[in-house]
Amino acid sequence: MFLCLCVCLLDSSRDVLPTLTHRRAMVLLVLYVKAEFENIASVEFPAPDYHYCFDVKDSQSDEVREGVFMSAGDTIELENSRGEANFVVKFPDSKKQASVSFVDVKGLTTKGVVGASGEMVPVMGFECRGLELETFHPTKGVKITSEDGTVWEDVDLSEDPDGWFEYCEKGGDSVGVTEFAFEIRKHKV
Repeated sequence: MFLCLCVCLLDSSRDVLPTLTHRRAMVLLVLYVKAEFENIASVEFPAPDYHYCFDVKDSQSDEVREGVFMSAGDTIELENSRGEANFVVKFPDSKKQASVSFVDVKGLTTKGVVGASGEMVPVMGFECRGLELETFHPTKGVKITSEDGTVWEDVDLSEDPDGWFEYCEKGGDSVGVTEFAFEIRKHKV
């Protein structure tokens, strides 16, 4: 049985993404993405509203859950703890909850913005306890800005395997995002 608790609490008075600065040494996972741009200034996974989709693996077994959604805007209290996380799941054979917390890794992550074509860019950090992020699946909700300032909201980069293409009336050019790729890397803080 799959248990996922999601409660969305939005509080505009506080930053939803904690910044990781002075904590004990730990390993966390960082999502790196790259794509080829044609007349595009940036691709953004807007926090806190963007729902990241991952395949997650129980760190104590081989069980994998595919297509699990999580967002920096969701805040869930952990059982038997004073802590919170952005995503919580309990695997069947596990006694404890597994959790993911979104973190901005100071000096590394870009808070969801990819502004360079063809380079792996560290967009978001994830503090994972009891699970591992295996595969990232881009979903609807991406914001794309052309070099001439035209903005497309709620774009789905997974819709067409060849990429995303549009026409920018301001610039009179075709625009596109192709060859989307990702890596999930362990990062030592």
